[in-house]
Amino acid sequence: MKTASLAALMTCASFGLAQAESVLKIRDVGDIQQMDPLLSTNYPMRDMSYLIWDTLFAVDANFEVQPQMVGDYSVSDDGKTYEFTLRDGLMFHDGAAVTTADVIASIERWMSKDSLGLQIKKRLDKIEAIDDTSWRIVLTEPFGQLLNGLGRMTAYPLFIMPERLAKTPIGEKLPDLTGSGPFKLADWQPGVVFAVEKFDDYAPRDEPPSNLAGGKLAKVDRIERLTIPDGMSALNALLAGEIDMLTGVPYDAIALLDGDDSIEYGPRPMLGQSVQIVLNHTQPPLDNIKVRQAVQLALSQEAFMLTLLGDHDELYEICPSIFMCGAPYATDVNSERYMTEDYEGAKALLKEAGYDGTPITFLHPTDQQFQRDMGIVLIDKLQKGGFVVDDRQIDLATMFSRRNNNGPVAEGGWNMFLTAFGGDAMMDPLTNPYVTGACENAFVGWPCDEELQANWNEFLLAGDAEARKAAAVKIQDRSNEIVTFVPMGQYSGVSAWSSKLDGLIQSPLQVYWNIEKSE
Repeated sequence: MKTASLAALMTCASFGLAQAESVLKIRDVGDIQQMDPLLSTNYPMRDMSYLIWDTLFAVDANFEVQPQMVGDYSVSDDGKTYEFTLRDGLMFHDGAAVTTADVIASIERWMSKDSLGLQIKKRLDKIEAIDDTSWRIVLTEPFGQLLNGLGRMTAYPLFIMPERLAKTPIGEKLPDLTGSGPFKLADWQPGVVFAVEKFDDYAPRDEPPSNLAGGKLAKVDRIERLTIPDGMSALNALLAGEIDMLTGVPYDAIALLDGDDSIEYGPRPMLGQSVQIVLNHTQPPLDNIKVRQAVQLALSQEAFMLTLLGDHDELYEICPSIFMCGAPYATDVNSERYMTEDYEGAKALLKEAGYDGTPITFLHPTDQQFQRDMGIVLIDKLQKGGFVVDDRQIDLATMFSRRNNNGPVAEGGWNMFLTAFGGDAMMDPLTNPYVTGACENAFVGWPCDEELQANWNEFLLAGDAEARKAAAVKIQDRSNEIVTFVPMGQYSGVSAWSSKLDGLIQSPLQVYWNIEKSE
């Protein structure tokens, strides 16, 4: 039976919708407190941004970039000049046509924030209008990542806004959320609901939907993203028919869905997430490469995945790739140390390294079950491998704050923590945070390695898919050799949805267009 608070939320979210033909009610994890897709990489905000704003290019189910708002484009023989034309019929939610001025302003804003955008900006000679629907990008040198940047799937996607919005400095609140996508903002009450409604004048592509590419068809009149903090309350709302879709079903509640013909469920989104053990390269004892390699030998992906998912082996994969199994750059190169648990091998490496028992200070949040339980496994494995562990039990917020400190442990520093990133980030060397080797500019842990930097730059400058794959293999080889992090398994979340829904798109993101709801 629904609680009074949940009933009130449903009433508030759907007030005045008696005339709506169809309303898709979803509960996704987290809340939306701000809406500027260049202000943060917040996943809930990003997924809703894809409904409101469209992109110039988009990544299809084969992880290849395809034209989206762009109709035709060409590349000069020297690879430095690109010309683009918008396809016909593109309009903003206020009825204004999308023009070259809007596109250029959106690109310029994006290039000032996104990491790949900044790489394009370094090589930019000029970006100029040809006419109201065409423009030209001229580079100082060939750069094979340009189209991938314009079709960026995650981190900071390039969404096309009206010029007046795109001129807003990043950090200042957007004056409104006029978009270019298949849905427009209808209602936004942080902590309660984020709702969009079908934009009747949106012109979808003719191709069938494929991941983020192809036709974005609005098959419901309204989508309501409801904030229901408690997972079990959200599950009860789904079972009662009060919502239509639930992401992040608690693993221990999956059995409640079995035998209910009104509900379907499965692993979503595609690729899932991976667990990472992050090592601080700047502080002893993990400033020693052999000590870091001993960590690899002491750990077991299977132990972590069993702790997380128990008997649900259909939801995890023992994966040797730092770029996600099932993704374009998957490889098993130089993964042997962390794919075979070997306590004696770890102890031998520690002896060879001259390890003197200096404790591994492990940041161990205990206020989140994932962190608490995985941390217990990690400590056990390290101790069996010959390490002394300083188990610093803290809360999650403290971990996120303290991990930015690269000073000594006595001054608030650390040696190790664990975390998880989504496959959409981990699958690509340009979004995987661990593989730059960029010293003080690297992700926390600060691995510093000229060979890894060279491999990453080789990937960045590669001119075709074959060359990028070869560079990615080199990146994994070197990353695993110096141990920028240790991957501890790939796992999927579970989503559940009403059997009345059809047309769900497989994607590494939560995608809500093309969903049809029958009565």
